Amino acid sequence: MNLSVDGAFIYFTIPIFGGINITQTTVSHLIVTIFLCTLSVMLGKRLKKRPDGLQVMVEKGVMMLRNMVVESMGEHNAHWTPFIGTIFLSSLCGSFIGLTGFFRSSTADLSCTLVWAIMVSVIIWYHNIKNNGFIGWLKGFTEPIVVMTPMNIIGEIAQPVSMAFRHFGNLAGGGVITSLIYTSLSLASTVVIKLVTASGWLPSVILVAVGGALVFLWKNKRKAIALVFGILSAVVGISGLLHVTGIFPNFPFLTYGIPAVLSCYFDLFSGFVQAYVFTLLTMVYIAGALPEPETAAAE
Repeated sequence: MNLSVDGAFIYFTIPIFGGINITQTTVSHLIVTIFLCTLSVMLGKRLKKRPDGLQVMVEKGVMMLRNMVVESMGEHNAHWTPFIGTIFLSSLCGSFIGLTGFFRSSTADLSCTLVWAIMVSVIIWYHNIKNNGFIGWLKGFTEPIVVMTPMNIIGEIAQPVSMAFRHFGNLAGGGVITSLIYTSLSLASTVVIKLVTASGWLPSVILVAVGGALVFLWKNKRKAIALVFGILSAVVGISGLLHVTGIFPNFPFLTYGIPAVLSCYFDLFSGFVQAYVFTLLTMVYIAGALPEPETAAAE
């Protein structure tokens, strides 16, 4: 298995068209696609006229999505709901798949988000040309005055680029920050263990005893601060004993828990926000190319 300095791992290369790399991103996106297709088939089976349980939740989610599309794009564009839902769920699952620890977040690869953004731009250009004609579409770049043509062209190109980089940058940046913090915490763990065990095993035993006493105090007094310091003291003491006995030298105890919290933020919260923003921008841009029939006729 080769590692590309430009991004994801390259598992193998298909020797056609100059070589097609099958990367971590390719595999992750394929798994997300299979998952969503399988989920759609399973949820679409045995539908009832009087829904209950899971069907009620699914129908509620579909109606919420449709209402969001109607509010953003208008009733005449309600048929775009499946496409918008696919974009949102693919983006969301593509970000969340990184939480498994086995796969790379597909949205943390620029090639993924850039393809989505270009696809949206092609849809917009197609409908603009369909509604205004090719010459009319080109004339649109000269509005409101001819001297604005270069700026309008740059803006048209910047639209998919900004969409792609916004989504990719947040997820990729979060991964880099989490990795740096993980490395720092690992080094900090080593320093703490060295200091605790500098005088032998006795300080470690004392820390374990103090930790146990604080946890016991928490059980009786229900003081959260006692629980926090009790667990921390016990963990440091146990890590020191593991180091002294040679069972697990330099146990990186600080790397457990803290990076997970950061990962939850970058992969869960940030992943959801970026999926929503990308979907919202998609709706706004497509709606701009598909105005209401009355409005289009008036223009």
